[in-house]
Amino acid sequence: MRTRVVIGSSSGAAGFPESVELRVDPLISERFLMIDGLVAMTGHTSRMAVVRTPALVTLLGELFERVWSQAAPRRREREPLSSLTDQERTVLRMSAEGLTDEVIARHLGLTSRTVRRHMATAMERVGAQSRFQAGVRIAKAGIV
Repeated sequence: MRTRVVIGSSSGAAGFPESVELRVDPLISERFLMIDGLVAMTGHTSRMAVVRTPALVTLLGELFERVWSQAAPRRREREPLSSLTDQERTVLRMSAEGLTDEVIARHLGLTSRTVRRHMATAMERVGAQSRFQAGVRIAKAGIV
């Protein structure tokens, strides 16, 4: 199930699980949710209007898409880059040099699976969705 929500303030983001796609638009005074394109919801937490009528869901869906496209993505709290372990830094540095997981594993005496785990943990810590994005973030921070 795909759930997307637009809220008016990032202070309300804490109540939503990570699986919910969340954006913030300060011009929105109430929450606006779309669930799988089949259900629309709007209102405050204590009083939400649920819409299931196909024509209304379609209309609200079009409005939602316009609001969604202009809203800012949720800012995920991330650990400081300084929280990377030495092993994670080494894996990131070697990856940035273009080495494959298998080559990094051989150099460090690890399994490829362990290297991938270090990479995934490091990516999560720096708030990156891809290896490239992780590389950019750590390079900007001067870590590698």
